[in-house]
Amino acid sequence: MEHRFSRSAESTMDSFIMSLVDVAAKPGMIAFATGLPDNSLFDIPAMRKAIDDVMAEEPYGALQYDTATGYIPLRKRIAERCRRELGFDTSWENVLMTSGSQVCFDLMGKMFLEHGDVMAVENPGYLGAIQSYSAYSPDFRGIDIGPGGVDLDQLSEAVSDGARLFYSIPNHQNPSGASYSEDVRKGVAEIVGDSGCMLIEDDAYGELGYNGRVGRTMKSMIPEDTVLTGSFSKTISPGMRVGWMVVPDWMVAKAGRSLEACCLQSNTFCQRVIDRFLQDNDYDAYLQGLRRGYARKKKVFLDAMEDNLPDTVSWNDPDGGMFVWLRTPEGTDAMRLYERLLEGKLVVMPGRPFHVRGGANTIRLNFATPTDEQIAAGMKVLGDACRELYG
Repeated sequence: MEHRFSRSAESTMDSFIMSLVDVAAKPGMIAFATGLPDNSLFDIPAMRKAIDDVMAEEPYGALQYDTATGYIPLRKRIAERCRRELGFDTSWENVLMTSGSQVCFDLMGKMFLEHGDVMAVENPGYLGAIQSYSAYSPDFRGIDIGPGGVDLDQLSEAVSDGARLFYSIPNHQNPSGASYSEDVRKGVAEIVGDSGCMLIEDDAYGELGYNGRVGRTMKSMIPEDTVLTGSFSKTISPGMRVGWMVVPDWMVAKAGRSLEACCLQSNTFCQRVIDRFLQDNDYDAYLQGLRRGYARKKKVFLDAMEDNLPDTVSWNDPDGGMFVWLRTPEGTDAMRLYERLLEGKLVVMPGRPFHVRGGANTIRLNFATPTDEQIAAGMKVLGDACRELYG
């Protein structure tokens, strides 16, 4: 008898992301492709101390089950940071701990999407989130994003057509590096507020602006219509898989129940270690170190691009995050560049998979992962390939 997969399994998109991690890990490869942070910026001594302290002081609690919605001291710490740095008041009870932001995306799809529902996503948008939502087979509406944020007319049209969700990264967007201007933030709030559409505000890179946060959170502007998602993956450790979401009061019970049904609870041990790390260290000073580190890496990367790449390609200069957005000439297919670079042992991320439509002539480059020496070597490979393909 032939077995049949469910609609959600059949609908889930393929993803380049983790397959490229495997490719990049092969000996001799240089990776400009992944979303991995810079290994040299991990605070290993502080993390080792946090782990030792947790195991010395609360070993049974750290190794035992906890509440479905997460370790309460860490939720209180996140709620306080929301009040102090993110511009809105919330109770710790509105903060739900998850296994990275990816679980947040899946929960929102599970709670709000039926087959064929309209969902607005940035175009280009974060591939991992789009893949997560694809399991619920929505009608994706791509909202074009430029240097100052999303196209408000396109967003208004999608919301008027009944969009249930709008997934966005207002700060240092993945993959483009763009951030929403104040006018665009106001426009999004006016369009989404009280419309019946929920805004999912992914703040994964919000703490990594080189000069601090670049604008108000959408959660502070339309709190009842916004779920803010955050993560310690880009600041402390992606391997620990500690993320969180802040939901409105009316969603707390349903979100908690959905989280429990999904995974019973997220990682108790890692939540306690993160909480101890934050208790023992000045997090703002720590973030300043990350910002300086990534700002320096970006300069090294952009200088190497300027020195090696021909005028036939163009790129942006982001003010935060980890990514540079490269454009090949109009009408070209950057997959040819991707394949050519693999031959030279350089891995980049093609831009087309981030798009609902278009994007054939785009490439996402990560400057956080490679070392300075790898940047120099990889950029020579990239420059040679660009000259060969585009003149």
